[in-house]
Amino acid sequence: MSIHFKSVVKNPYLFLSTGFGIGLIPFAPGTLGSGLGLSIYIFFAHFSYPNINGLLVLILLLMMGTLIVNQSLKEIGSKDHQEIIIDELLAMMLVAHFIPPDPKWAIAAFLIFRFFDIAKPYPIKEIDKMYKNAFGIMADDVVAAIYSIIIISALKYLLI
Repeated sequence: MSIHFKSVVKNPYLFLSTGFGIGLIPFAPGTLGSGLGLSIYIFFAHFSYPNINGLLVLILLLMMGTLIVNQSLKEIGSKDHQEIIIDELLAMMLVAHFIPPDPKWAIAAFLIFRFFDIAKPYPIKEIDKMYKNAFGIMADDVVAAIYSIIIISALKYLLI
C-alpha cells in the first residue's frame, strides 16, 4: 500500500514522516528527503543560539522521528514505505551538523550520505533486514550518517 495525499493531509504523523509530503513525489524520495534535511539544517543554523547544543537537539529529533514513524506505521502498515523520508531528513541534518559552513562541504556531505544510504554497507543492510519497524527505519539511516560523519571528519582533518 502506498501513502496517499489525502491521508498525509489528514494525519499529522504521516505529514511529518513524509517530510511535509515531499516523500509522495514518485522519483528519488530519499534523495529529496536528504536534500530537504540539509536545507532545513542550513536554514536553522543561521538562527542558532550559542547556549543551545545542536547535537542534543538532533538526537531528540531522531528519537521523536522514531515515534512519528511508529505512529505512521500503525496507520499504513509495518513495511518501510519509500514515502517515509523523515529518516533521511533527520539523518542528513545530523551529518550537516559536522560540516564547515561552505557549500562545497554541504554538497560533499550530501553525496557521501546518499552513497552510504543507498549502498548500505555492513551493518546498515543487516539493520534494514533485521528490524522491520520504526527503530529499523531510523537506525539504518543513523548508521549511514555516522559513516558519513567519519568520512567527513577524516576529510576535514586532511584538507583543512
